Amino acid sequence: MAEGFDRARFESRLATHRVGRTLLVRDRTASTNDDAWEAFTTLGDDVAVVALEQTRGRGRDGRGWSQAPGRGLALSLALRLGCDVRQAGLVPLAAGLAVLRTCHALGVPTARLKWPNDVRVGARKLAGVLCELKRDADGLGVVVIGVGLNVRERHEDFPPELANAATSLALEGADVTLADTAAELCNRLEPVWAESQEGDRAAVLAAWSRGCDHWGDRVTVRTPAGAVDGVALRLDPDGGLVLRMDDGRERTVFAGDVLTPAEGRGAA
Repeated sequence: MAEGFDRARFESRLATHRVGRTLLVRDRTASTNDDAWEAFTTLGDDVAVVALEQTRGRGRDGRGWSQAPGRGLALSLALRLGCDVRQAGLVPLAAGLAVLRTCHALGVPTARLKWPNDVRVGARKLAGVLCELKRDADGLGVVVIGVGLNVRERHEDFPPELANAATSLALEGADVTLADTAAELCNRLEPVWAESQEGDRAAVLAAWSRGCDHWGDRVTVRTPAGAVDGVALRLDPDGGLVLRMDDGRERTVFAGDVLTPAEGRGAA
């Protein structure tokens, strides 16, 4: 049975100054990212949109995002960029870091990051982030951050093709509601966003790096231009993944899916 969203519980747990202070809750929508952008054009910055069910949820690279109605959290918000849009590559990493900290705070300390913005427990995906760069009527940069986080799903709630590749907070032992999770995500996102836009970008990259386990591993990155194999070394100052190639040279990739040794060479 689908569960509802307890707005009073959300508000009692929200500790932000701005993010999430205006909340729109949809029982059913096509895409929370689309809704967040529409809300931005009328209500401005920091509006959060939560949907109990998405019919056309999006993942990265045009893939879909599966969400069990009332069990998974779909939350999006549109934020005006405080930096040059050319530096927006840090945004997915900052959002992923906020999701990681949310999972830890809610009782899943084993959650880890995988470049660029997946949150996993071992080889199982717990959450994903989709960031879409837009411009407002004045031509200024706005980013829509969409988070899909598995909260109360059981094994049978996942499609058969994802049953062995996905997990949830509940399956990892955290007994929390959608409202708890949404509030904690807003609480964690606000300071990370401020740091990434107005503070020490290097500190955000360092914190992200500490939350990732694939350093020193040989990985395959499926980029738009084809697969790249190398040893994952570090993040570059713009959030790109630096690899050491077989000939000893270093190469930086800025987009793609990473396959780690834990996942083998199957689908990410």
